[in-house]
Amino acid sequence: MGDAAFEALWKNVLDHWDEERAHGAFLELCQGTDQLAEAAARYRGMKGDRARSAVAEKRLAGIAIVALAKLEATRSRAPTPRRAGGLILAAAFGLASAAIVAYLMWSR
Repeated sequence: MGDAAFEALWKNVLDHWDEERAHGAFLELCQGTDQLAEAAARYRGMKGDRARSAVAEKRLAGIAIVALAKLEATRSRAPTPRRAGGLILAAAFGLASAAIVAYLMWSR
């Protein structure tokens, strides 16, 4: 489904503005093809039309929610600190240093 499907479904939305099914099909395609930004632009353009502005606002809010949810789902988690490994390494370094110092002191 490329741009032809997008344009066809948008035309269907315009022709059937008050039908939930037309908007749902269009937004489903947009979500599946990562075209939510283009869908938002189309609905934003309809805000100036008095007869369609309320529905356009509602759809824009829905698009924003879906986009935020998608971002949240793909957000990478913060790395967990690895303090235990660092402490073990520091302790090993300290013990090795102490062993070298002790060896040098005893070897005199």
